[in-house]
Amino acid sequence: MWKTFLLIAAVIIIAGMVGYAAYLLLALQKQKKALLQARRNRIHRIKESLEIIAKAMLNGDCNLSEGVLRLKMLLEPVGMSLKHYSAMWRLYETVEDMPTHEARRELKKNERMRLDLQRESTEAELESKIKLELNRLLTDIQTL
Repeated sequence: MWKTFLLIAAVIIIAGMVGYAAYLLLALQKQKKALLQARRNRIHRIKESLEIIAKAMLNGDCNLSEGVLRLKMLLEPVGMSLKHYSAMWRLYETVEDMPTHEARRELKKNERMRLDLQRESTEAELESKIKLELNRLLTDIQTL
């Protein structure tokens, strides 16, 4: 009698544990799908942003220096690097440490003018190469 009762209790406990394990596995699978979808959505948004910035740079709607700063930050999360585009990388290295916003306003006028001249001359020197690289970048991001 007791053996039968204990056997039934054991079967109920094991069935409950199996049911709970199945529930957890389904929840984990659902969570993995949601995470994968979130990653896909993020890559899609980054890809759209990269396209918008690259096209704006090509059309002259976005300053080349500002564009390379933005592109660098967007390329890294998707496993790409601005270093693969030598002219854009060179411009990035020129402007990466230049002060912006409040720090720029605090500079003396002649220092701001010196930095602007440096940035603008590098942009002018590299403009045609950068535009070629932007077209290549637009092709490269289609594979994302």
